[in-house]
Amino acid sequence: MRIDREIWKTPARVLILIGLLIAVIHYSEKFIIQRLPNRIRQMTLNNDPLLADYLDNQMVLIPAGDFLMGSDTARHDEKPAHLVYLDAYELDRFEVTNIQYQRFLIETGTTPPRYWDAYSYPAEQSVFPVLSVRWKDANAYCNWAGKRLPTEAEWEKACRGERGNTYPWGNYPKDNGGNVGIPAGGPHPQMWDQSWMVLRDPPSSAYPSPQAIGSFPSGISSDGIFDLVGNASEWTADHYNWDGYWHVGNTNPLVTEPAWNHVLRGSSWFMPYGITLDGHDLNRCSSRSSSHGDTRDARMGFRCARSVIH
Repeated sequence: MRIDREIWKTPARVLILIGLLIAVIHYSEKFIIQRLPNRIRQMTLNNDPLLADYLDNQMVLIPAGDFLMGSDTARHDEKPAHLVYLDAYELDRFEVTNIQYQRFLIETGTTPPRYWDAYSYPAEQSVFPVLSVRWKDANAYCNWAGKRLPTEAEWEKACRGERGNTYPWGNYPKDNGGNVGIPAGGPHPQMWDQSWMVLRDPPSSAYPSPQAIGSFPSGISSDGIFDLVGNASEWTADHYNWDGYWHVGNTNPLVTEPAWNHVLRGSSWFMPYGITLDGHDLNRCSSRSSSHGDTRDARMGFRCARSVIH
């Protein structure tokens, strides 16, 4: 079959070239993003004094627009699935790390996490997510950094990406999408006490432990955000309404009552059910949990957001 060469001089050729160019840019950007953890590791090894500032500036722009929030087929507090409009905002590409949080503690005198030695985090954990942070301290840190805690709607939109994924990476669970561990021998009464010991001195065995940010590139979201599954369960700005979204607004929603519980999003490094059917359920972008704001839990951390001013 002979193809008329003149066809390549038509608008079809232009469209094909544009498509190829977009694909090259997309995969080049994805390759650069996936290599960011390598740069962070190198900066860590070199004791680079600019590491904390570098991490501060790693933010992802989420464009304004609608997305489908919640689920009609999951747990009651995720219902109903509904369209939500959000203004544009930026979200931290990584969870806030020990080396970033340390500056805030020293400057403000805030009480350090339970597993730290005064204002010193455990050795070789500079780029581990900071954990055991109360809601009000996470909120204060974000304000101190010129940012704020994300709303849970902002967190979910960033997790789902432009395709509305069930998980950050797509619509099906996978075992290597994040640092989600199960206690040795399964759930048992001593596991919470053991979790504190692990934070101070992560074992080299198969026992669950936190990992450096960006250690699971296969779990990256379509917007290039790391660790939305595993490592730290993340505080959001919202208070937790356990009856779902039936009475929540559809434009830049923020739930401000009841006063005692705040929403947590994302699974953590230490889950009673780990990578099981229940564990994967907690990895979904629409999955919700909550805790009292004064709770210091070995699984709780955060990332920050920033409004886009036009």
